[in-house]
Amino acid sequence: MFQSLRARLIALSVAIVTVAMLALAIANFLTVQRHVLSTLDDQSRQLVNAQAQVLGEWVATKRLLTHTLAQAVDTPDPRAVVQALRDGGGFSDAYFGYTDKRMFFLNEMAADYDVTARPWFKQALKEGRPIVTAPYLFVSPPEVGVTFAEPVGPAGNPVAVVGTDVLLTTVVRTVGAIRPTPGSFAFLVDEAGAIVTHPDPALTLKPVSALSPQLRADAIQALPKAGTGMRTAVGGKDFLLYGQGVPGTNWQLVVAVQRDEALSALGSLLKVSGAIVAISLILAIALLGAVIARVTRRLAVVRDALEDIASGDGDLTRRLSVQGNDELTQIARAFNHFTDKIASVLVRIRESSETVRHASTEIASGNQDLSARTEQQASSLEETAAAMEQLTATVQHNAENARQARQLASSASDIATHGGTVVDQVVRTMGGIEQSSHRIADIIGVIDSIAFQTNILALNAAVEAARAGEQGRGFAVVASEVRTLAQRSATAAKEIKALIDDSVGQVDAGSRLVQDAGATMGKVVESVQRVTAIVTEISNASQEQSTGIAEIGTAVSQMDQSTQQNAALVEEATAAAQSLQQQAAQLADVVAGFRLDSESSWSRSIALHR
Repeated sequence: MFQSLRARLIALSVAIVTVAMLALAIANFLTVQRHVLSTLDDQSRQLVNAQAQVLGEWVATKRLLTHTLAQAVDTPDPRAVVQALRDGGGFSDAYFGYTDKRMFFLNEMAADYDVTARPWFKQALKEGRPIVTAPYLFVSPPEVGVTFAEPVGPAGNPVAVVGTDVLLTTVVRTVGAIRPTPGSFAFLVDEAGAIVTHPDPALTLKPVSALSPQLRADAIQALPKAGTGMRTAVGGKDFLLYGQGVPGTNWQLVVAVQRDEALSALGSLLKVSGAIVAISLILAIALLGAVIARVTRRLAVVRDALEDIASGDGDLTRRLSVQGNDELTQIARAFNHFTDKIASVLVRIRESSETVRHASTEIASGNQDLSARTEQQASSLEETAAAMEQLTATVQHNAENARQARQLASSASDIATHGGTVVDQVVRTMGGIEQSSHRIADIIGVIDSIAFQTNILALNAAVEAARAGEQGRGFAVVASEVRTLAQRSATAAKEIKALIDDSVGQVDAGSRLVQDAGATMGKVVESVQRVTAIVTEISNASQEQSTGIAEIGTAVSQMDQSTQQNAALVEEATAAAQSLQQQAAQLADVVAGFRLDSESSWSRSIALHR
């Protein structure tokens, strides 16, 4: 539906105008609505203030008439005065009572009637000033009314209270006549929230919440101070409430204005605004359609010219005429400039494509030669890699043999070291034996010395026994035995000493031999350790040689792989050069399809304005 630019422009323009008109209409409506509501608030407040003042004057008149009744309190026969006041003042009854319970009523009262117990009497005495009672239902007639009462006598010590009863019929008519709109109404509420008067008599003396659950006594009392009407629903309809206190009473006069009726003029304004918007839209659509159609016709001329150039034989020498200075002329001028640029670029492309074609041919030829040499180099590297693999295997075998020899030498070194340790321990043991032998020899010498001394003592004992004669015979025998034992001990000690001396000699010889063996074993250990170190160096060198040759082999393998990759890249480059050669030829063919003679005549230019 909106595929054409004309349709889109018309739709966009209509949308903009519609939004603008709707915004203007809404702003106008809201402004008028605020003005109407402000006017409604002002007029309603003025109305309720004026009507409250009227009711206040009515209350003041009734109070004044009630005050005149005080003159009849001291009159011997007050009936004429009271009756005249009742009839002339519009009261349903007039009376007064004394603090000593005496009273005067135009109508006969019951014998047990106590005037001082009546609420109006108590309230007047308590407040000490004129009062108006809350509405209540009279006994006769059975209608709602109020009592005006005033104490009579010195302040603080009144002697009587005068009172008048007033039916609220007049007030009901006055309040019922307050109807700003056909659906509006007014009512009175006392400070306790009870309805004093209402167009519906059934609501009289009912709480104000009977009208609407939203209404409370405090809300009604706050109405005079409210800047705008209190919006509430009564009987399913939307109302604005305005209130004002009635002077001289505790009543509030409330005017309920039906909002829809008060704002009915806004509905008419809304209809008129809708009609204006609709007419404006129709006119805007017609006007915008004509203007946009004229513009799009000129744009169609440019489109047709472009299609002619695009669908022709690629003649870039054609130009659009540029007359005027509007946007379409600027488009034509830009198109001509663009065509000049394209023509210049195509000329350069044609020249460059020829250069690329020759260059790609040379590159393809060079790549083919490079590919052949690269393949030869790859073959040589493969042979070198194979030789390096064999050499690596041989060196690794030698390194393995050297590692085994190092292990054997290390094992022999450990064994020789252990043997040297054992021999050293034997040397230390032989030294200990030698020392023990010398100590044994010394002990044997001590034993021999003891045997010698024992022999001498036994000899001395024998001499003394011989001197003693027959008494020393037994002692001589013992001495002889001791001497014999001493001699045998000395002989045995000499034999043991000879054996010990021989053993000490042999131990000394063995110790010297063991020391020589230990020194020889130390030299063997040192030689084995030197052999182990040399073998370890040979093994490490063989391992490093194996590692180096392996790295050389890896490098050769990587060179082989790189050479093969280079060969593949050379082949790809050759293919790319051939492809570039073909694309250059195709590009040259494409450029050849355009007419690029910048010197051609302008006589074939297309007029922008037809």
